[in-house]
Amino acid sequence: MRKIFLLLIILTPLLNFSQTNNPIYTISGKIVDTSTKLPIEDATIIFKSIDSNKIMYGGITNKRGRFEVDLAKGTYNASVEILPYKTKKLNISSITRDLNIGTVELELKTEFLDEVEVIAEKSTLEFKRNKQVFNVGKDISSSGASVSEILANIPSVDIDPDGNIKLNGRDDVAVMINGKLSTLSKSDALKSLPAGSVEKIELLNNPGASYSATMGAIINIILKKGKEEGLNASLTGTGGFKDYYGGLLTLNHKSKKINFFTNTSYARRNPITLATYKNEYFENNTTTSFLNEETENKQPANFFISTVGFEFYLSKKSTLTTTVNYTNIDSKNYATTFSDIFDSSKNSIATNTRKNDGSYNDEIIEFVVDYEQKFSKEGQKLTAFITHSIDNEIFVNQFTNTNANFLDEDFDILNTLKNTNTKITYANPINEKSGYEIGYEGLFGSTLFEYIEPNASKLIDFTDTNHAFFASYEKQFKKLYVGFELRAEFLTYKINYDYLNTVQNKKFNNLFPYLSLSYSISDSKSISLFINRNYTVPGYFQLQPYEQKISETISFIGNEDLNPFYQNNIQLTYTYYGKKIIFQSVLSHSIYTDSWQNVTYKTGEQIDGVDKLISTIVNLGKLNYTVANFTAIYNLSKVINFTANASIENLDQTGVFKTINLANETITQDFNFSNVNANFSLLTKLKIPNWFNFQTNVMHTIISRGPVSTRQAYTYANVAISKDIFDNNATIAITSSDIFNSNIIKRTRFDSNYISDVDIRQKYPTILASFTYRFNQRKQDRKVNFNKKEKESKTKF
Repeated sequence: MRKIFLLLIILTPLLNFSQTNNPIYTISGKIVDTSTKLPIEDATIIFKSIDSNKIMYGGITNKRGRFEVDLAKGTYNASVEILPYKTKKLNISSITRDLNIGTVELELKTEFLDEVEVIAEKSTLEFKRNKQVFNVGKDISSSGASVSEILANIPSVDIDPDGNIKLNGRDDVAVMINGKLSTLSKSDALKSLPAGSVEKIELLNNPGASYSATMGAIINIILKKGKEEGLNASLTGTGGFKDYYGGLLTLNHKSKKINFFTNTSYARRNPITLATYKNEYFENNTTTSFLNEETENKQPANFFISTVGFEFYLSKKSTLTTTVNYTNIDSKNYATTFSDIFDSSKNSIATNTRKNDGSYNDEIIEFVVDYEQKFSKEGQKLTAFITHSIDNEIFVNQFTNTNANFLDEDFDILNTLKNTNTKITYANPINEKSGYEIGYEGLFGSTLFEYIEPNASKLIDFTDTNHAFFASYEKQFKKLYVGFELRAEFLTYKINYDYLNTVQNKKFNNLFPYLSLSYSISDSKSISLFINRNYTVPGYFQLQPYEQKISETISFIGNEDLNPFYQNNIQLTYTYYGKKIIFQSVLSHSIYTDSWQNVTYKTGEQIDGVDKLISTIVNLGKLNYTVANFTAIYNLSKVINFTANASIENLDQTGVFKTINLANETITQDFNFSNVNANFSLLTKLKIPNWFNFQTNVMHTIISRGPVSTRQAYTYANVAISKDIFDNNATIAITSSDIFNSNIIKRTRFDSNYISDVDIRQKYPTILASFTYRFNQRKQDRKVNFNKKEKESKTKF
């Protein structure tokens, strides 16, 4: 993997340049494996002083094995180093001109030495031109944690108490697995997918034309599949506070022709959610009634997730990978709600105890086939994949009430989701400074959605087809990178409301351009500009047109007439790499047309004198959304470092919602509003060699005011401590997510007819203890801190 930093400079050689006026020359070349002739990424090129043997300059090879090192005129000892290869001295010493040393071949060591010179350390968070890379293994809390919990530790990722994900302020985030849409990225799966099965997480702020235009931002989770030859494995056992335990096995066996890999995990958890609702209802500005509700929801669940795959090395230039992903989630839902209804004078007029004895089962199987073909020209390759998944969801609900005026219910929901995704991409560098890419992607989905009551059934057959073609061209000048991409999508919806005997067809054909500019101000500073267009399309949940109860007095109903909304985006990024500080600022502005808005209003019905409310989603008006995101990494010393993040959002929306309810009342809600939101986080890492590692992550979100609701500020903290034992072959860790149990939703919803105060929280914090043992997977960290950024490869192919 490429590094964030390219050049290592000790004793501030820039001062030497200013004092001696030595000319600066560029040494370039390529590093490859002596047997496979394949390029070696991350090889470190070191130039040491002849007199003191101190490292003066250094560089790291990119994914094509190439490097460029700028250094002053002089005499040096030069070498190339990377585990598990033998260190190789370069046959150059006196630097008096620019020099291309050609191709250098490295040989593998026959065995690892107990003590090796440590050369480079992989940071937890790395900045690339259009993405950030979060190395999960460097996060102390990764032992025993889920992917959802790890995402909360990434500075530019914000997960609110509802589980909604934002990336650099954007909420149109798609979660992918190994660069593909996957059933493993469902929210329930992410809560149970162990972080130990993940190698790294890529954050793409502005995904290019090769990705679906529905993805405004991408979180790409790269799973482990093993790289070293022979048998490698790790085993993790986890136990936690209040009915939590599980285990994870990661294993691979790699030979010259085949690599077998698997990540298999089981987890048991029992989250308990507490919720209170205090509602006051009005008629002509006069209070008519009150409703207080308290809910305790227990959801014990068992999760089993397994990935099994084979990587076949058909030749030196072609690879075929087959993978099967299996997920089984078996969850219960035991919810009890106590309701008190009062008249306008707060005299009790009715009570009710509502119980739900429900369950949820989700069984998913997914097949993935990847193929990669390289050609004789460096960087020229053809890649293709196809995925097919079958997802069966079963919801069983049985509601009973002690109040005879409230309705007992018994209904099931059966969903069968089938999805096929195929993609083929051809990349060809025209020369070392330019190249192009073309491709096709097809997405074919089918969802059979059935709502079953004792005497009735509602069936919806939802299918979607999307044919997409994309092309991109890029050129690297001396300091300026230019990329232009274009994607054409042809999306078709067919929705068969079987129980209504109606069929709805929709077509959306669109072009989506993408422009990327990046300028290297210096070796330590760069600025990038991205301009693109994308859209968000509704899924079956937003389109289903029947009522789903949230409680006896409030329900949700989908909108079959909901249309996509479009976004025009511009983003400016500035990055600085210093000796101790790395800083990145991201300023983005998006214009949404026909944006979606959740609305809640009176239906005109009453239950025991309480107005019934309905929530739905509609296309409404225009939205201007501006976000400024700042991330700073400060390496105070080898022992302690800090990562701070601040995100400030300005939302300016327009639109008025109008409808007529069942009582023939005209409902009007004004959504013309402007608001500023912000959240902050501070991640602190303390590493005491031969003792332990300690990590805290504190997050704070300020109060958020909207046109029809206000969410209170909240602060919470995650804590982790770990220690390597058994000669670094094992790790013990204790982690806590939301250690003070303060990640709480406190929201007030209001309208001319009601005010609702909502308080939702977890009953207990998450506290886990884990033990990990590695077989043939010694921790080998390379530790050179480069104070200059890595230069981009000439092309991305």
